[in-house]
Amino acid sequence: MHISMESRDFLENLKVYLISSGKKEIEINEIIEELEDHLYEAEKNGKKIDDIIGKSPKEYMEQVANEISFDLKGVVKFIPIVMLGAFAFILTGKAIRGFLEFSIIDLVGYPLIFLLYLLITASVFKYVSSRHLTKIKERILLGTTSLFPFVLFMVLLYLNSSINTPAIEFGIIGNIVAISCAAIIFIWIAVWSKSWVTIIIPILLFLPEGMVNLTTLEDKTKAILNATIPFALIGIYLFILWNKERNKGNTR
Repeated sequence: MHISMESRDFLENLKVYLISSGKKEIEINEIIEELEDHLYEAEKNGKKIDDIIGKSPKEYMEQVANEISFDLKGVVKFIPIVMLGAFAFILTGKAIRGFLEFSIIDLVGYPLIFLLYLLITASVFKYVSSRHLTKIKERILLGTTSLFPFVLFMVLLYLNSSINTPAIEFGIIGNIVAISCAAIIFIWIAVWSKSWVTIIIPILLFLPEGMVNLTTLEDKTKAILNATIPFALIGIYLFILWNKERNKGNTR
């Protein structure tokens, strides 16, 4: 079924809005498929998307969202999985750098940061998907959102350096166990989500750093390589994914 790019973008934005609102995936897919049929028939008769929704995209999305029940069970399952995945990244990073240690502030702060980031990200996605923003504004907003956890982690580091609290330290065996547990979590999430992303991203992020740290290069050179190579590889991988999705959308 071929519909215009404008209609395709609207359907994708609607799906993002409903997912960010915590709606049931089955009901979301049913509504998207039904609306796609309506848009296809309307465009065959020379009509546009405004003739179907009859109001602003934001108002229409809010109306549809109000008609679908909140998936409390799905959200309750989703949050711990995301938090486990995020914690696996932290475990791996600390273990590779050789200082696996968690203070009381860390144990309280990390879960709070994850929850706040999930809430803010969901709100931003709802905002972006329901409004006609320029690509520049959209990228600035999403880019600013991505910096939010970084700022909070800096606050966490400051608190750790300013306040003395009990800490749990792990030795070499602890590092090995932590990396093993993190790997199991990454694989489990990949199987659950039916996606290789949670396996490929950690490999691209941590494997180059681990290999660089094994070399005899100067610390300054290691720091530069560790700050550039992983993120360059992830950027290339994300670009490939984006290009693949764009081509898939154009062939529909």
